[in-house]
Amino acid sequence: MGKSEFDQVLEVIYRAILRETASFNYYYRAGNDASLPDGVRGLLAKLAEEEREHRKILIREYTAIQKGWSGRGPGDEDRGGISYLVPESPEFVSLETPKKLDIKAVSLPARLVGGDHIFSRLVSSRDGSDLGLFLTLYDAMGHGIETTRINSAAASVLGEYLDSSTSADSEKEILSPSRAVNHLNAHFSRMFQGTGVFLTLFSAYFDLAGRTLKYTIAGHEPPMIIRRDGALESLFDTQLIIGIDEERKYLEHEVPFMQGDTLCLFSDGILEAQDPRGEYYGRQRLKDALAAHSGRSAGDTVLGVLEDLRDFCSGEPLKDELTIAVASCCSS
Repeated sequence: MGKSEFDQVLEVIYRAILRETASFNYYYRAGNDASLPDGVRGLLAKLAEEEREHRKILIREYTAIQKGWSGRGPGDEDRGGISYLVPESPEFVSLETPKKLDIKAVSLPARLVGGDHIFSRLVSSRDGSDLGLFLTLYDAMGHGIETTRINSAAASVLGEYLDSSTSADSEKEILSPSRAVNHLNAHFSRMFQGTGVFLTLFSAYFDLAGRTLKYTIAGHEPPMIIRRDGALESLFDTQLIIGIDEERKYLEHEVPFMQGDTLCLFSDGILEAQDPRGEYYGRQRLKDALAAHSGRSAGDTVLGVLEDLRDFCSGEPLKDELTIAVASCCSS
């Protein structure tokens, strides 16, 4: 029996999302090639942003089509909208942290309600020494209270998976970012099949002995690394969002993470914050704020970025959840 027209439409959009993701990766990587002239890099950066916007449009269409065919009426949309100001003294999220890493994170406006979720899992040897840290940030697509259900479902899937380890060796294997993301995607996709529910995600493992960072990105905004010498890099290789294809196999990438290096990960709520004129905060302003706080503690960097965001918004409330985390390698 052939595919229905509905299934064929979704398949076409799904493939378009794959193509837009591949194009974004290409332009974004090429736009950061220092060997190219500034004008060429600028053009490539603009093309990357165009592809990112196209992908967001396609994802919204995919969701809208699924909702329309599932019988949800025009009055059933999410009414759990949010509106808040960036606080002057935000509370840091409680995270497991090894001695060799300085980590601080803030989630706004609340931790237990909404679509953002960040957590860490420390891996220790039998003698109690720290081996590594698993750190994940995901963002349920949508806004407000309704996304809490999606958030909790993902947390449950990942929690059961992470608790399945029986030793430090098996835990280190289980905490491979790609393995964890593959497990989450398979279960999450089946749980929400046909409902238009998705997650973007960044998952990383800090290998403290090897001084490397292994990571997997599923449709999430590329995190940034500030190197010891002040150079700022973005992590590439963004892959498909969680929840579209349960058989999708996610890849894992690795970069050095040495003493003095700092990782900044964040949800798109910070980039899409607006000032009274409707201008977006954006990646460039975030880069500038991070550069201005290079060499400072993780907590000072997080608070400095949020202060810059508060100045930018000038009293304009934020309409989406926001999470920002900074992890610095403070010991060799």
